[in-house]
Amino acid sequence: MVKRGFAFEKVFKKKVVLPSVSPRRPRVAFSITKPYFVKSDKCRLKKFVWQPRFKSKSLDTVATPLIKTGIAATLLLLIYGLFGSHFFILDTLKIQGNRLVEPQAIENVIFKQGFHPFNALLFNEGKATRQVLSLTQIKSVDFQKHVNIHQLEILIKEHETSLIWQTNNERFLVNRAGIIYDIAPPDSPMTVVEDLKNIPVNLKQQILTTDFIEFVNFVAANLPRKTTLTIRQIIVPETTFELEVITNENWKIIFDTTKSPDTQIDNLVKILNMGAKPRQYVDLRIIDRIYYK
Repeated sequence: MVKRGFAFEKVFKKKVVLPSVSPRRPRVAFSITKPYFVKSDKCRLKKFVWQPRFKSKSLDTVATPLIKTGIAATLLLLIYGLFGSHFFILDTLKIQGNRLVEPQAIENVIFKQGFHPFNALLFNEGKATRQVLSLTQIKSVDFQKHVNIHQLEILIKEHETSLIWQTNNERFLVNRAGIIYDIAPPDSPMTVVEDLKNIPVNLKQQILTTDFIEFVNFVAANLPRKTTLTIRQIIVPETTFELEVITNENWKIIFDTTKSPDTQIDNLVKILNMGAKPRQYVDLRIIDRIYYK
């Protein structure tokens, strides 16, 4: 065909244009297969390596009847040694450190039916501590279990008694925390503070602050030492922010309990040394001024 076309062009001087034939494109089909991992030879070799396998065996398949009997006997002896023998039994009680609280009161609050021998391992120390601390005069408690001598020792630390609070013709013991813990005996030599408003109080009630108690104790200790005066009576007229002290000369000293007691007593000493002779009162509540009548 090429040759014919070439001859025809030579004879007729025309160029023959052959129809162009579009080449066929090959059809390509893609197939998607599931991916897989090719294991290395090293991984394949692991299948052939022997690996020991351990099977859990129960006590029934391992222990013989003799071993079982020995284990049971050991457990029984251990239980008997801890709870059945006399080794851990505490049969004596010793209470130390208490001065104001009676030993019988401490014993009764722990052992409701009275003290009796008990196993030291079964003693609930936390519960016993809470029971003892329910006595308001006791500040802290410690338990010592002496198994070798079969003794329970209770170490008591008490709040120091600070003063006696008088109200409604009743007198109460007040500890350093300001809590009423008992009725005061009639012959107690402690400092008495009388509440003129006669507000009712109850046992285990906190009625005073530590600062007020320290103020009263400071005045009671230092007023007779720095002056020739003695204290006949200490009064709270309205609130504990004010304190009145009745002297042996039958006039009163008015203190402000929120200010320094030492400074107020020093101011009193100054006016007495200057020749002042009060007849009714001396007011020390203003630090830089002193009023007296």
